[in-house]
Amino acid sequence: MSAVFLSYSSEQTEAAARIELSLKEDGHSVFRDRSSLPAGEGYDARIRAAVDECEIFVFLVSRESVSPGRYTLTELGFAESRWSNPSGHVLPVVVEAVPRESIPPFLRAVTLLSPEGNLTAEVAAEVARMSASWWRRMLAPRRLVPALVVALIVAAIAWLALPGYLDRRKQAAEVARLVKQGLRQADSTTFDDAWKMLEEARAIAPVSREVLDAEERLAMEWVRRNGLGPWTGDYLQKVLQTALPVLERAAGEASGRRRADLVAHLGWARYLRDLLGEGGRPAVDDYRQALDLDPGNVYAHAMWGFEMLRTLGGDKDTIDAARRHFAAAIDSGREREYVRLAEISALLRTYEQVWSANAALESEAIRVMNDMRAKGEPRPTDFLKRRLWAIYHFEGVTADRLESLFPALPPADHLAAFRWAFPEESLSEKEGPSLFNYLYVLAQLQERAGDRAGAVDSYRRVLDEFSRNKYTSGRYAAMSGRAGAALKRLSD
Repeated sequence: MSAVFLSYSSEQTEAAARIELSLKEDGHSVFRDRSSLPAGEGYDARIRAAVDECEIFVFLVSRESVSPGRYTLTELGFAESRWSNPSGHVLPVVVEAVPRESIPPFLRAVTLLSPEGNLTAEVAAEVARMSASWWRRMLAPRRLVPALVVALIVAAIAWLALPGYLDRRKQAAEVARLVKQGLRQADSTTFDDAWKMLEEARAIAPVSREVLDAEERLAMEWVRRNGLGPWTGDYLQKVLQTALPVLERAAGEASGRRRADLVAHLGWARYLRDLLGEGGRPAVDDYRQALDLDPGNVYAHAMWGFEMLRTLGGDKDTIDAARRHFAAAIDSGREREYVRLAEISALLRTYEQVWSANAALESEAIRVMNDMRAKGEPRPTDFLKRRLWAIYHFEGVTADRLESLFPALPPADHLAAFRWAFPEESLSEKEGPSLFNYLYVLAQLQERAGDRAGAVDSYRRVLDEFSRNKYTSGRYAAMSGRAGAALKRLSD
């Protein structure tokens, strides 16, 4: 029995559910995102891991699943990264007629299954055939005699070459283990350890395509995860010295979307060099070249939007232009979490550089936060949560001018976005606001949103927190006084 990954558009959910049930009844393990993805896990990383772990990748071909921007194409990209040859691994199933030229070349490289009878039964039968041992397939009646001849020849060759074969097989298994373990380390952002494992794999198999592809993927991740937050010059130098040769070599060999991904990362490397004061060719040149290769490239759009905010500031025209790039990156259906990380980091990085309040940048960051909530995306990571809270702390607690943030969103949306990003049950002074500061901001948002009962309760809790903790700072006393005045106003 095999591990099966089922890729499909949301319009085919019912058919996918029937196929999943049938395959499980046959003893296969099936990953279907809506039924298999644990709540709260990083979406892209878990999907990619599931593709890496599967033996058969079933793709339901429909108008929607092959449309640009659909996440099914992202899943297909993960499969293409794993298998350079889809034969024996990928099963494209045509569930509705689509023009052949709209079907990705990777799927067209194998025979398309076009069920004429029961869709579920034919998919199950084909998966059973693909997962059967090679000798069971070869012993089908029409193939019996040729199969015996082939088996005898194979046995003779194997007997003569057995020692070398076993050594090569042992080496291949060790290389696969090191690559898999290294990429898992990379997913947890321990890139140094991951790179050491890939170096061990390369020492065993210097020209292995599997090792080269893993190094390419790790180099891109390592480069793009730097420059969004605090950094040190020595570490950036190490990243560039390690990753740049890999990116340049791979970009020279690649084509299409893969080359666009690599060229975009070379642009980001130029930005990292700029942080080190090395100067050189503008990163935007690489982003433009990447978009010429792949107009919807997620990395080029996200990185170009970041570069605009980083270098041009926070005026309305710049924010609008950057927003269009980030929107195009989101529309690509790839790396959504990374795009949001880059977008909010760009806005708040600029905000830190011009620490005097910039209402346009603050409002845009809050708008992005609400967009994430409205689209059902994961909550901000601790890193982003601390940065978003800094806006509310500066405006609502330190400067006591929370009203400057009110135009960012309609009152009800603003309250919903705030509670979504900062759920009270997960408060931690180490990672974000204290309960006193949180309640003080929450009460004002509730009052503005027309939640009178909620605001009254929050203002009362502010006073309780002030009394219980015996704050000595004059700022907290002033905040407590304003909370008391608001409580009286609402009570009257």
